[in-house]
Amino acid sequence: MLAVLFVLTLILGVAMYGGVPPAPTPAQVLGRPQPVQINTSEVSPQQSPTPTRKLPRTDAIARLPDSFAGTRVDGRLRADAGGNLIIDAEIRRVFDYFLASIGEEPLKTSVARLRRYIETQLPEPAADHAIQLLSQYLDYKRQLLLLEQHHTQQADIDAMRDRLRAVQQLRAGIFDDRVHQAFFALDEATDHFTLERLAIRHDATLDASGKGAALDRLQDSLPAELQDTVAVQMQRQLSEQTRALAANGGNPADLRQLRQQLVGNAAAARLEELDRQRQAWQSRLTAYNQAKRRIERSQGLGEADKRAAIARLAAEQFNENERQRLQAAEQLLAAKRG
Repeated sequence: MLAVLFVLTLILGVAMYGGVPPAPTPAQVLGRPQPVQINTSEVSPQQSPTPTRKLPRTDAIARLPDSFAGTRVDGRLRADAGGNLIIDAEIRRVFDYFLASIGEEPLKTSVARLRRYIETQLPEPAADHAIQLLSQYLDYKRQLLLLEQHHTQQADIDAMRDRLRAVQQLRAGIFDDRVHQAFFALDEATDHFTLERLAIRHDATLDASGKGAALDRLQDSLPAELQDTVAVQMQRQLSEQTRALAANGGNPADLRQLRQQLVGNAAAARLEELDRQRQAWQSRLTAYNQAKRRIERSQGLGEADKRAAIARLAAEQFNENERQRLQAAEQLLAAKRG
């Protein structure tokens, strides 16, 4: 699904502002890997490998493929005081860590190793429950491949919405509500955000301000766990496209529209205020440096008097905190002159 969104993003990327790239895929926004693509026909969900004797934790993972060298198991498996499995996103992370070996070794080998790891980490009935979830997860991966094969990739946002709904329905049909939410809630929220952000960006009925307002509302709907991550990714994309815009001769009005469409009206307003503050600081810094150079060129002052005059100038024009910034700016300028 994430790979399909990537294709959609590329195709729908209107050549705005010098052909800069469109919005990132969910995987790029979160920095998470693409789903493991597996053919689970090798291991039937109903006929899992024969349980093995419990092994020490180190033995359960000792013979991982060479590509796992230097890595640690991502996620952890936990049970409550009654020995019941604690359902959270960590379980899926553990599954994906071990299943990433598929392609370097047979699926049965990867699954058997994962089962052994589960048995070494959890008491009963938590271990049995986790193994049942593993069977469901393998079934989900198999059915997801079939779903992708039967849904042709189309560069159409409505078609992509249908595809995302189909994936959500598939998950809901395999996992109970608690597992579904624990495993996929953040993924689904991110997928929804990315797709709706594309829809807003390419909505011809909205001007830049309207797109910014719609994006503000969409950002507010994100779960708190995703707010900061998504904001960082959006700012990174904005930085890239701002450079492209400047290279193509964009003006301040173009920059305002770009910001509204990429990060929303609220963030665009904050960035404009930062621009004004930077410009004001730069103007003050320029005026100070001009006055400082006049003092340094003065023929009637000795070196000690010049230093005292420059110190008075700095104290008159900048407060204590600003003088710290001034010192850093002067050091940077001196380093550039080198």
